[in-house]
Amino acid sequence: MTSSPIPYYEQDGITIYHGDCREILPLLDPVDLVLTDPPYTERTHKSVRSNSSKATKGNRVITFSSVTTEDLRQIYASLGAVTKGWVVSTMDYATAFEFEQSPPDGLRMMRIGVWVKTNPMPQISADRPGQGWEAIAYLHRSDKASSWNGGGRSGNFILPVEQGMGHPTAKPISMFRELVDRFSDPGAIVLDPFMGSGTSLRAAKDMGRRAIGIDIDERHCETAMKRLRQSVLPLGV
Repeated sequence: MTSSPIPYYEQDGITIYHGDCREILPLLDPVDLVLTDPPYTERTHKSVRSNSSKATKGNRVITFSSVTTEDLRQIYASLGAVTKGWVVSTMDYATAFEFEQSPPDGLRMMRIGVWVKTNPMPQISADRPGQGWEAIAYLHRSDKASSWNGGGRSGNFILPVEQGMGHPTAKPISMFRELVDRFSDPGAIVLDPFMGSGTSLRAAKDMGRRAIGIDIDERHCETAMKRLRQSVLPLGV
């Protein structure tokens, strides 16, 4: 008999697990929505600088963790097994296009959207334009019909990069609140297997959802826990 994972944090309908999502996902009960921001491929993170106003002169180089497309393919197949419907994910554009051509087992690509950044990170090499946008992959279980709360709206956003959140690639909280609202109903369970600073969990809590977060880095678990303990009222979506 497989035992349940031990929570790192559990309060007010929010649960955080510290560990490798590949080990924890098979132990979870079904969730209503997966909303996540995975590590990107090495090509995307190569030669970028910080866009923080607190960076040193010339901006500082940031070191990111990266994964392969095949790593993500296996993980997203597990996400397709645990979600009841949607897997919504910011994603390396090359991976998103590959998933459109050949989706992970159990999923189908419904749409590729974009997040256009108003303050993107500059290109350190200065030999090509910087990457000023990210793909948003809208995937759904292949064995179920899809529906959402967005009506005829698009899946695109134009917003600045979040700063000062304790994570180098934190996503805009307003974007994640809107995604929670469009792809789940009040009281639903939202899962983020690459939790980072906890933006998806904070958005879920603000929008009246429950949430589960997983991160392999304990520092991020601590950052997310502190963020979730703050009393923040949503500004609307």
